[in-house]
Amino acid sequence: MTNRWVTIFKFGIVGVLNTAVDAMVFTLLAAAGTPALIAQVISYSCGVVNSYWWNGRWTFHDAGRQGKKTEIIRFLTTNLVVLALSSLILYSCNSTLGWSVMMSKILATLSGMVINYIASRYWVFQVSSSQGSDPSSDANERSVS
Repeated sequence: MTNRWVTIFKFGIVGVLNTAVDAMVFTLLAAAGTPALIAQVISYSCGVVNSYWWNGRWTFHDAGRQGKKTEIIRFLTTNLVVLALSSLILYSCNSTLGWSVMMSKILATLSGMVINYIASRYWVFQVSSSQGSDPSSDANERSVS
């Protein structure tokens, strides 16, 4: 159980960094007059690059992971789905419910973080099945390096 909490903690730290990158870029673009959805796509993309770098090398670092090509495809697929969902949440809260763009962005970001962790943990950075690991067991947790 200790490794699971370490993995969650590391993912949280990377998530804070991603959120900071995303928020800074979004704020700068919004202040410059960029429409909210365009700013969302650009800022989220900047956070995605940061996320892949740190999660692949630190959070989910494991020699037993699958091939890089498969991992990158799954990572991009996950993040495109999260981008679509978070953009829908941002748009709905801001345009339909009349929330401020920043409150809408916060809810969209938090929702995306939950989905992204689950997909990253169990699909993107999974240990290859040849390792014989059970995804529900602590043995599947990443090393604490």
